[in-house]
Amino acid sequence: MRLPKPRWSVRTRIVATVFLLTTMTLTVVGIAFFTVQRNQIEDRINNQLQIALEEFATEAVEAYESDNFNNLSDLLQDVLSHRVPEESEGMVGYVGSRPAWTQPGGLDMIADDELMDTLDARAEALEGSQEGEVRTVATATSTYRYALMPITLGDLGSGAYAVAYDFDAELSQLVDTFQIYLIAAVICLAILLGASWLIAGELLRPIRELRETAEQIRETDLDARIEVDTNDDLADMARTFNTMLDRIQASFDSQMRLLDDAGHELRTPITIVRGHLELMDADDPEDVSSVRDLSIHELDRMHRLADDLVMLAKAERPDFVHTHPVDAGPFIDHVYELVQQISPEHTWQLESRIESIIEMDDQRMTQAMVQLAANAVKFSPKGSMIGIGISVGREARLWVHDRGIGVSSERQTKIFERFGRADTTVEGAGLGLPIVAAIAQSHGGRIDLESTPGKGSTFTIVIPHEETPWPTS
Repeated sequence: MRLPKPRWSVRTRIVATVFLLTTMTLTVVGIAFFTVQRNQIEDRINNQLQIALEEFATEAVEAYESDNFNNLSDLLQDVLSHRVPEESEGMVGYVGSRPAWTQPGGLDMIADDELMDTLDARAEALEGSQEGEVRTVATATSTYRYALMPITLGDLGSGAYAVAYDFDAELSQLVDTFQIYLIAAVICLAILLGASWLIAGELLRPIRELRETAEQIRETDLDARIEVDTNDDLADMARTFNTMLDRIQASFDSQMRLLDDAGHELRTPITIVRGHLELMDADDPEDVSSVRDLSIHELDRMHRLADDLVMLAKAERPDFVHTHPVDAGPFIDHVYELVQQISPEHTWQLESRIESIIEMDDQRMTQAMVQLAANAVKFSPKGSMIGIGISVGREARLWVHDRGIGVSSERQTKIFERFGRADTTVEGAGLGLPIVAAIAQSHGGRIDLESTPGKGSTFTIVIPHEETPWPTS
C-alpha cells in the first residue's frame, strides 16, 4: 500500500526552493572563490621560489668570481646573510649533502625533521646535477612547497640551496576568510528564510483569501468577495475571481427570477385548464368542445412560453449568434416582406433602405425585427402606420416605429426584463423584448427606446459597425 505523499503548502515549497537555490549558489560561489584564491597563492609561491633560485644563482656566481672566499661554507654564509625571508619562508645551504647554514628568521626548517630528511635525501640525489626541482612535501607538522637547486663552484666544491614555503601557513589567512564567509552565509540564509517566509505569505495572501472566500460561498450566499489592495498579477487574479463571482451571482439571481416568473406564468394556464376541466359537464358536447378549445389555446401559450425561455437560455451561450457580412439592402427588403404578413390590417412603410455591408447574424436579426414588428402590431390600433428602416454610420441602426399607445417612462426599463410588460391587459408573456435585447447584446450592441405615451414608440437595435468592403467575385 502506497502512503500518501506529504502535503506541503505552496508557501513552504516556495520558501524551500528559494532556500535551496540560495544555498547552492552560496556554496558554488564559496567553492569557486576558495579554489581561485588557493590557486593564486600556489602560483605566487611558485613564482617566489623561481625568483629565489635565480637570485641565489646570480649572487653565488658573483661571490665566487670575487675570489674572496676559500670554501663553499663561507660563501653560502655570505649569500644567505643578504636575504630576508618572509614569515613562512625558510632557506638552507648545503655543502655536499650536509646542511651547513640556515637563514635566521622566517620558517624554521630545521625544526621539522621529516622536511629535513626529505631535503637531505633530495640534495644527495641531485648532487652534481645541473637541474633543480620544485616539489610539495607533506609532513606531520605541515605541508611545504620547496625548491632545491644543486651548485658546483669550481675548486670550492659542490652543494645545494633549498628554499621552502609553509603552504598551510600561507593558506591560513584564506581559511580564516572562508570561515567568516561561511558564518556570514549562514546568517544571511537565516535572514533569507525568515524574510522569504513573510514575503511569500504576503504575496500569496490573495490566493489564501481566494480559498477562504470560496469556502464561504454557499448555494444561497454569493456575496463574499476578495479585497484587492495591490496592483500585481495576483491582484489581477483576485479581480478576475471577483468578476467571476459577480457573473455567477448575476446568473444565479437571473435563474432564480426566471424560475419564479416562469412558475407564476405557467401556473396561470394550468390553473385555468384545471378549473375548466373540473367544472366541465361531460354530458354537454358544447361545454366539452369549449373546454377543449380553451385547453388547446392555453397549452399553445405554454408551448410558446417554453420556446421563449429556451431562446433566452441559449442567448447566454457564446455561440448564440454567428456573424458574417450581410448585404443591408436585400436584408431589410426581406424583413419588410415578412412583417407585412403579420397584420395586413396595418399600414407598413419602409422608411429607410441602404446599400451597405453589415457584420451580423441575419437570422437572429430578422427574428428580432419580426418580434419588434409583432410587438408594434399588438400595441397599435388597426389601420395605423408601422415603419421599419436601417441606417449605418459609426453604428448600424435597425428600427421599428409605431403610432400606438406608447410606453410610460417608468416602465421603459422594465419591459426589457423577463416577463415585464407595458400593458398587462394585452395578451403576452413578456419575453419578446428580452429576447430582442439578448440578440442585440450578443452582437455587442444594445436596444434604444424612444416613446411618448399616446403617440407611439420607436425601438432601435444599435450594433457596432465598421465599413466592410463589398465582396468581389
